[in-house]
Amino acid sequence: MGVRSRERSASERPPSGPEILVGVHPVREALRARRRTLKRLVLRAQARAPRPELLDLVGLAQERDVPIQEWAPDRFDHHVPPGSPHQGVLLEVGALPSLDLADLARPAADRPWLLAMDGIEDPQNLGAILRVGDAAGVQGALLPERRAAPLTPAVARASAGALEHVPIASVTNLARALEILKREHGYWIHAADPAGEHDLYAMPDRLLEGPLVLVLGAEGRGVRPGVRAAVDITVRIPMGGRVDSLNVASAAAVVLFEWSRRARVRAAGRG
Repeated sequence: MGVRSRERSASERPPSGPEILVGVHPVREALRARRRTLKRLVLRAQARAPRPELLDLVGLAQERDVPIQEWAPDRFDHHVPPGSPHQGVLLEVGALPSLDLADLARPAADRPWLLAMDGIEDPQNLGAILRVGDAAGVQGALLPERRAAPLTPAVARASAGALEHVPIASVTNLARALEILKREHGYWIHAADPAGEHDLYAMPDRLLEGPLVLVLGAEGRGVRPGVRAAVDITVRIPMGGRVDSLNVASAAAVVLFEWSRRARVRAAGRG
């Protein structure tokens, strides 16, 4: 049975209504990435001249033939989600596309790394992890359809726009998706765990070569037993202080950038 029969493809998922992104970083990255339908850019009318970063957004929108409007403050503020730091700009967009697992699984040439989120339900954590993943060069992320924060504008803000650049596959069963990645695509599955078997900095290079998935569990609960059964390697980050663990986004950063450091060392050795 093929992968496409196990996980729903993007074309089978019901379309979502328009979303509103606010703030310079999420709007700029959505315009740059062009992975969504870009409906209109709206600026909040100002008594003074627009800031340079807003003019840059206008230039990007013009390049992409996105309609541009200026609204009076009352109308603009009515459309902004309460409490959102809008910086005088909003972008009306369609939903992000969700890839099929098979499309996401094809290993990239240099860093065939994926993130898998198990129970990350806080939008701030999810956004921060995606920002870290984009910075480290991951080729995508897996999110379960349940027990995961939805990909809302709040996640876009927390990711500083990285959400627009990290391809994401939504899967019905994360443990099964990890087994597919291992069996059919040659991935090794790592999980961050404070009590992990391997010290991150002492583990042999052979365990960090080839396509890798980093599984991240919810803070306080960790990776669920059903998902853990699909994990090949658990890794711990050595701690030198009195606090015995990092928050999940910080842990993701430490692990991914150690992977990146090792990859650079291997590449330099081959050169």
